[in-house]
Amino acid sequence: MTCQTYSAKEKTTDPFAAPVVRANAALIRYPRFNKLHNAIRLCQNLSQVAGEPQCMVLEGAAGVGKSTLVKSYAEALPRYETSSGSRVSIFYLETPSPVTVKGMAAKLLDTLGDPAAHHGTLWSMNARLIHFIRACEVRLVILDDFHHLIDKETNRVLHNVSDWLKVLIKETNVPFLVVGVVDTVRRILDANAQLSRLFAIRETLHPFHWDSQRPETIKEFAGFVAFAESKIGMPLTAEIERQDLLYRLYDATGGVVGNVMNLLRYSVAVAQQQGHDQLSLNILATAFDMRLAEHVRKKNPFTAPERPNLCAVPATAADVCCQDNQQTWTTADVLTTR
Repeated sequence: MTCQTYSAKEKTTDPFAAPVVRANAALIRYPRFNKLHNAIRLCQNLSQVAGEPQCMVLEGAAGVGKSTLVKSYAEALPRYETSSGSRVSIFYLETPSPVTVKGMAAKLLDTLGDPAAHHGTLWSMNARLIHFIRACEVRLVILDDFHHLIDKETNRVLHNVSDWLKVLIKETNVPFLVVGVVDTVRRILDANAQLSRLFAIRETLHPFHWDSQRPETIKEFAGFVAFAESKIGMPLTAEIERQDLLYRLYDATGGVVGNVMNLLRYSVAVAQQQGHDQLSLNILATAFDMRLAEHVRKKNPFTAPERPNLCAVPATAADVCCQDNQQTWTTADVLTTR
Protein backbone atom coordinates (compact mmCIF):
# COMPACT_ATOMS: atom_id res chain seq x y z
CA MET A 1 0.00 0.00 0.00
CA THR A 2 1.33 3.44 -0.89
CA CYS A 3 0.98 6.77 0.82
CA GLN A 4 1.68 10.36 -0.24
CA THR A 5 5.02 11.66 1.00
CA TYR A 6 7.10 14.81 0.56
CA SER A 7 10.80 14.47 -0.21
CA ALA A 8 13.70 16.87 -0.45
CA LYS A 9 14.88 18.38 -3.69
CA GLU A 10 17.30 16.19 -5.60
CA LYS A 11 20.90 16.89 -4.74
CA THR A 12 23.18 18.37 -7.35
CA THR A 13 26.93 18.67 -7.74
CA ASP A 14 26.66 21.65 -10.09
CA PRO A 15 28.26 24.56 -8.16
CA PHE A 16 26.26 27.09 -10.19
CA ALA A 17 22.96 25.48 -9.20
CA ALA A 18 23.83 24.79 -5.54
CA PRO A 19 22.69 28.16 -4.11
CA VAL A 20 19.42 27.96 -6.03
CA VAL A 21 18.81 24.44 -4.73
CA ARG A 22 19.55 25.59 -1.17
CA ALA A 23 17.19 28.52 -1.57
CA ASN A 24 14.37 26.28 -2.76
CA ALA A 25 14.96 23.59 -0.13
CA ALA A 26 15.14 25.90 2.89
CA LEU A 27 12.34 25.56 5.42
CA ILE A 28 12.58 27.86 8.41
CA ARG A 29 10.94 26.90 11.66
CA TYR A 30 10.35 30.22 13.35
CA PRO A 31 8.81 30.43 16.86
CA ARG A 32 5.19 30.78 15.69
CA PHE A 33 5.70 27.81 13.34
CA ASN A 34 6.89 25.66 16.26
CA LYS A 35 4.05 26.89 18.48
CA LEU A 36 1.47 25.66 15.97
CA HIS A 37 3.25 22.32 15.63
CA ASN A 38 2.93 21.99 19.41
CA ALA A 39 -0.78 22.83 19.19
CA ILE A 40 -1.30 20.06 16.63
CA ARG A 41 0.60 17.60 18.80
CA LEU A 42 -1.56 18.59 21.76
CA CYS A 43 -4.69 17.73 19.76
CA GLN A 44 -3.33 14.25 19.15
CA ASN A 45 -2.40 13.74 22.78
CA LEU A 46 -5.73 15.04 24.09
CA SER A 47 -7.59 12.76 21.69
CA GLN A 48 -5.86 9.71 23.12
CA VAL A 49 -6.49 10.79 26.71
CA ALA A 50 -10.10 11.92 26.19
CA GLY A 51 -11.07 8.90 24.12
CA GLU A 52 -12.75 11.11 21.53
CA PRO A 53 -11.33 13.16 18.65
CA GLN A 54 -10.11 16.67 19.51
CA CYS A 55 -10.15 18.30 16.09
CA MET A 56 -8.41 21.52 15.06
CA VAL A 57 -8.83 24.31 12.50
CA LEU A 58 -5.88 26.16 10.96
CA GLU A 59 -6.74 29.21 8.87
CA GLY A 60 -4.63 31.88 7.23
CA ALA A 61 -4.28 34.10 4.20
CA ALA A 62 -2.82 32.67 1.00
CA GLY A 63 0.95 32.32 1.15
CA VAL A 64 1.43 32.52 4.92
CA GLY A 65 2.78 28.96 5.02
CA LYS A 66 -0.19 26.85 6.17
CA SER A 67 0.49 23.96 3.79
CA THR A 68 4.23 24.06 4.44
CA LEU A 69 3.57 23.89 8.16
CA VAL A 70 1.23 20.90 8.07
CA LYS A 71 3.24 19.03 5.44
CA SER A 72 6.39 19.35 7.56
CA TYR A 73 4.42 18.05 10.55
CA ALA A 74 3.28 15.04 8.52
CA GLU A 75 6.85 14.43 7.29
CA ALA A 76 8.07 14.05 10.85
CA LEU A 77 6.07 10.81 11.16
CA PRO A 78 6.24 9.16 7.71
CA ARG A 79 4.52 5.97 6.67
CA TYR A 80 6.37 2.77 7.54
CA GLU A 81 5.86 -0.92 6.88
CA THR A 82 5.37 -3.74 9.38
CA SER A 83 4.89 -7.47 8.99
CA SER A 84 1.13 -6.91 9.25
CA GLY A 85 0.93 -3.98 6.84
CA SER A 86 1.44 -0.24 6.48
CA ARG A 87 1.27 2.24 9.35
CA VAL A 88 0.28 5.82 8.51
CA SER A 89 0.33 7.84 11.73
CA ILE A 90 -0.23 11.20 10.01
CA PHE A 91 -2.46 11.11 6.95
CA TYR A 92 -2.20 14.24 4.77
CA LEU A 93 -4.59 14.96 1.91
CA GLU A 94 -5.41 17.93 -0.30
CA THR A 95 -9.18 18.34 -0.57
CA PRO A 96 -10.14 17.81 -4.23
CA SER A 97 -11.88 20.50 -6.26
CA PRO A 98 -14.67 20.23 -7.18
CA VAL A 99 -15.48 18.01 -4.23
CA THR A 100 -18.27 15.47 -3.81
CA VAL A 101 -18.83 12.91 -1.07
CA LYS A 102 -17.88 10.00 -3.30
CA GLY A 103 -14.96 11.93 -4.79
CA MET A 104 -13.62 12.70 -1.34
CA ALA A 105 -13.98 9.10 -0.20
CA ALA A 106 -12.20 7.88 -3.34
CA LYS A 107 -9.35 10.38 -2.88
CA LEU A 108 -8.85 9.26 0.72
CA LEU A 109 -8.87 5.60 -0.27
CA ASP A 110 -6.51 6.19 -3.19
CA THR A 111 -4.01 8.08 -1.03
CA LEU A 112 -4.09 5.28 1.55
CA GLY A 113 -3.37 2.80 -1.23
CA ASP A 114 -6.68 1.03 -1.87
CA PRO A 115 -6.39 -0.50 -5.40
CA ALA A 116 -10.20 -0.31 -5.77
CA ALA A 117 -10.42 3.27 -4.52
CA HIS A 118 -12.81 4.46 -7.24
CA HIS A 119 -15.05 1.41 -7.30
CA GLY A 120 -18.11 0.33 -5.36
CA THR A 121 -21.07 1.98 -3.75
CA LEU A 122 -20.58 4.87 -1.36
CA TRP A 123 -21.54 2.54 1.50
CA SER A 124 -18.80 0.05 0.57
CA MET A 125 -16.25 2.84 0.04
CA ASN A 126 -17.02 4.24 3.49
CA ALA A 127 -16.66 0.81 5.05
CA ARG A 128 -13.27 0.28 3.39
CA LEU A 129 -12.12 3.76 4.36
CA ILE A 130 -12.95 3.24 8.03
CA HIS A 131 -11.20 -0.14 7.88
CA PHE A 132 -8.04 1.31 6.32
CA ILE A 133 -7.85 4.20 8.79
CA ARG A 134 -8.08 1.76 11.69
CA ALA A 135 -5.77 -0.86 10.17
CA CYS A 136 -3.11 1.73 9.32
CA GLU A 137 -3.35 3.10 12.87
CA VAL A 138 -3.93 6.65 11.66
CA ARG A 139 -3.58 9.10 14.56
CA LEU A 140 -4.32 12.33 12.69
CA VAL A 141 -5.94 13.20 9.36
CA ILE A 142 -4.93 16.53 7.79
CA LEU A 143 -7.30 17.93 5.17
CA ASP A 144 -5.66 20.83 3.35
CA ASP A 145 -7.58 23.27 1.10
CA PHE A 146 -10.70 22.69 3.18
CA HIS A 147 -12.22 25.83 1.67
CA HIS A 148 -13.05 23.68 -1.37
CA LEU A 149 -16.17 22.70 0.59
CA ILE A 150 -17.55 26.06 -0.55
CA ASP A 151 -18.76 25.68 -4.13
CA LYS A 152 -17.04 28.21 -6.39
CA GLU A 153 -19.99 28.64 -8.73
CA THR A 154 -22.77 29.06 -6.16
CA ASN A 155 -20.67 30.22 -3.16
CA ARG A 156 -22.62 27.77 -1.02
CA VAL A 157 -21.31 25.38 1.60
CA LEU A 158 -21.52 21.76 0.46
CA HIS A 159 -23.58 20.46 3.37
CA ASN A 160 -23.64 16.86 2.16
CA VAL A 161 -19.83 16.71 2.26
CA SER A 162 -19.63 18.31 5.70
CA ASP A 163 -22.26 15.90 7.03
CA TRP A 164 -20.34 12.95 5.61
CA LEU A 165 -17.13 14.22 7.22
CA LYS A 166 -18.85 14.54 10.60
CA VAL A 167 -19.92 10.88 10.45
CA LEU A 168 -16.44 9.78 9.34
CA ILE A 169 -14.78 11.53 12.29
CA LYS A 170 -17.21 9.91 14.75
CA GLU A 171 -16.90 6.46 13.16
CA THR A 172 -13.10 6.43 13.11
CA ASN A 173 -12.64 8.32 16.40
CA VAL A 174 -9.57 9.98 14.82
CA PRO A 175 -8.86 13.73 15.15
CA PHE A 176 -8.91 15.81 11.97
CA LEU A 177 -6.97 18.98 11.23
CA VAL A 178 -8.64 21.07 8.53
CA VAL A 179 -6.65 23.81 6.81
CA GLY A 180 -8.01 26.62 4.68
CA VAL A 181 -8.12 30.27 3.71
CA VAL A 182 -8.98 32.62 6.57
CA ASP A 183 -12.71 32.89 7.42
CA THR A 184 -13.74 30.14 4.97
CA VAL A 185 -13.33 27.22 7.38
CA ARG A 186 -15.25 29.11 10.06
CA ARG A 187 -18.06 29.66 7.55
CA ILE A 188 -18.19 25.94 6.69
CA LEU A 189 -18.31 24.94 10.34
CA ASP A 190 -20.88 27.60 11.23
CA ALA A 191 -23.18 26.00 8.67
CA ASN A 192 -22.99 22.63 10.46
CA ALA A 193 -23.33 22.90 14.23
CA GLN A 194 -22.59 19.22 14.89
CA LEU A 195 -19.41 19.32 12.83
CA SER A 196 -18.40 22.63 14.41
CA ARG A 197 -18.63 21.12 17.89
CA LEU A 198 -15.91 18.64 16.99
CA PHE A 199 -13.50 21.46 16.07
CA ALA A 200 -13.09 23.24 19.39
CA ILE A 201 -9.47 24.24 18.73
CA ARG A 202 -9.18 27.16 16.29
CA GLU A 203 -5.83 28.63 15.21
CA THR A 204 -4.82 31.26 12.66
CA LEU A 205 -1.41 31.64 11.02
CA HIS A 206 -0.86 35.37 10.49
CA PRO A 207 1.74 37.14 8.32
CA PHE A 208 4.62 38.89 10.04
CA HIS A 209 3.91 42.43 11.22
CA TRP A 210 6.01 45.59 11.37
CA ASP A 211 4.80 47.81 14.19
CA SER A 212 7.19 50.46 15.50
CA GLN A 213 5.18 50.55 18.73
CA ARG A 214 5.76 46.82 19.22
CA PRO A 215 9.48 46.14 18.69
CA GLU A 216 8.94 42.41 19.13
CA THR A 217 7.12 42.30 15.78
CA ILE A 218 10.14 43.78 14.01
CA LYS A 219 12.44 41.43 15.91
CA GLU A 220 10.46 38.40 14.73
CA PHE A 221 10.53 39.50 11.10
CA ALA A 222 14.25 40.39 11.34
CA GLY A 223 14.96 36.96 12.79
CA PHE A 224 13.11 35.20 10.00
CA VAL A 225 14.96 37.16 7.31
CA ALA A 226 18.33 36.54 9.00
CA PHE A 227 17.77 32.79 9.04
CA ALA A 228 16.40 32.79 5.50
CA GLU A 229 19.53 34.65 4.46
CA SER A 230 21.78 32.07 6.11
CA LYS A 231 19.91 29.11 4.62
CA ILE A 232 19.91 30.37 1.03
CA GLY A 233 23.67 30.86 1.33
CA MET A 234 23.79 34.33 -0.19
CA PRO A 235 23.90 37.54 1.92
CA LEU A 236 21.68 40.56 1.49
CA THR A 237 23.28 43.81 0.40
CA ALA A 238 24.92 46.27 2.81
CA GLU A 239 24.34 49.19 0.41
CA ILE A 240 21.83 50.71 2.82
CA GLU A 241 21.18 50.48 6.55
CA ARG A 242 19.93 47.08 7.64
CA GLN A 243 16.71 48.43 9.12
CA ASP A 244 15.95 50.25 5.86
CA LEU A 245 16.52 47.07 3.87
CA LEU A 246 14.36 45.01 6.22
CA TYR A 247 11.54 47.52 6.01
CA ARG A 248 11.70 47.39 2.20
CA LEU A 249 11.53 43.59 2.35
CA TYR A 250 8.51 43.85 4.60
CA ASP A 251 6.89 46.47 2.38
CA ALA A 252 7.49 44.32 -0.71
CA THR A 253 6.04 41.15 0.80
CA GLY A 254 3.48 42.31 3.34
CA GLY A 255 5.17 39.99 5.81
CA VAL A 256 3.76 36.95 3.98
CA VAL A 257 6.21 34.05 4.24
CA GLY A 258 5.48 32.78 0.73
CA ASN A 259 6.20 36.21 -0.73
CA VAL A 260 9.45 36.57 1.24
CA MET A 261 10.75 33.18 0.13
CA ASN A 262 9.65 33.66 -3.50
CA LEU A 263 11.46 37.00 -3.60
CA LEU A 264 14.65 35.61 -2.06
CA ARG A 265 14.66 32.44 -4.17
CA TYR A 266 14.25 34.33 -7.42
CA SER A 267 16.82 36.90 -6.30
CA VAL A 268 19.34 34.08 -5.81
CA ALA A 269 18.65 32.83 -9.35
CA VAL A 270 19.12 36.35 -10.77
CA ALA A 271 22.35 36.83 -8.79
CA GLN A 272 23.68 33.52 -10.13
CA GLN A 273 22.86 34.50 -13.70
CA GLN A 274 24.61 37.84 -13.27
CA GLY A 275 27.63 36.36 -11.49
CA HIS A 276 27.05 38.14 -8.17
CA ASP A 277 27.63 36.71 -4.71
CA GLN A 278 25.17 38.89 -2.81
CA LEU A 279 21.62 40.17 -3.24
CA SER A 280 21.93 43.83 -4.21
CA LEU A 281 19.10 46.35 -4.35
CA ASN A 282 19.09 46.08 -8.15
CA ILE A 283 18.76 42.29 -7.95
CA LEU A 284 15.96 42.53 -5.37
CA ALA A 285 14.23 45.13 -7.55
CA THR A 286 14.45 42.86 -10.59
CA ALA A 287 13.12 39.88 -8.63
CA PHE A 288 10.27 41.97 -7.25
CA ASP A 289 9.22 43.13 -10.74
CA MET A 290 9.35 39.58 -12.09
CA ARG A 291 7.74 37.66 -9.22
CA LEU A 292 5.71 39.89 -6.93
CA ALA A 293 4.71 43.17 -8.57
CA GLU A 294 1.59 41.82 -10.30
CA HIS A 295 0.58 39.88 -7.21
CA VAL A 296 0.98 42.54 -4.50
CA ARG A 297 0.16 45.45 -6.86
CA LYS A 298 2.41 48.10 -5.38
CA LYS A 299 5.40 50.19 -6.44
CA ASN A 300 8.83 48.59 -6.28
CA PRO A 301 10.19 49.42 -2.78
CA PHE A 302 13.76 48.56 -3.79
CA THR A 303 13.93 51.44 -6.28
CA ALA A 304 12.54 54.04 -3.83
CA PRO A 305 14.80 56.63 -2.15
CA GLU A 306 15.97 56.18 1.41
CA ARG A 307 13.06 56.16 3.81
CA PRO A 308 13.47 58.97 6.35
CA ASN A 309 10.38 57.87 8.31
CA LEU A 310 12.38 54.94 9.67
CA CYS A 311 13.97 57.30 12.19
CA ALA A 312 10.67 57.00 14.07
CA VAL A 313 11.40 53.34 14.79
CA PRO A 314 12.50 52.98 18.45
CA ALA A 315 16.21 52.44 18.96
CA THR A 316 15.60 49.03 20.47
CA ALA A 317 13.72 47.92 17.37
CA ALA A 318 16.39 49.34 15.07
CA ASP A 319 19.04 47.52 17.07
CA VAL A 320 17.12 44.29 16.66
CA CYS A 321 17.00 44.86 12.90
CA CYS A 322 20.76 45.16 12.74
CA GLN A 323 21.62 41.89 14.45
CA ASP A 324 21.18 38.30 13.35
CA ASN A 325 19.21 37.33 16.45
CA GLN A 326 21.42 34.35 17.23
CA GLN A 327 20.59 34.81 20.91
CA THR A 328 16.93 34.02 20.39
CA TRP A 329 17.01 31.95 17.19
CA THR A 330 19.05 28.79 17.58
CA THR A 331 19.88 26.04 15.11
CA ALA A 332 17.02 24.07 16.68
CA ASP A 333 14.65 26.59 15.08
CA VAL A 334 15.91 25.80 11.57
CA LEU A 335 14.90 22.76 9.54
CA THR A 336 15.98 22.07 5.96
CA THR A 337 13.64 19.91 3.94
CA ARG A 338 14.54 16.26 4.21
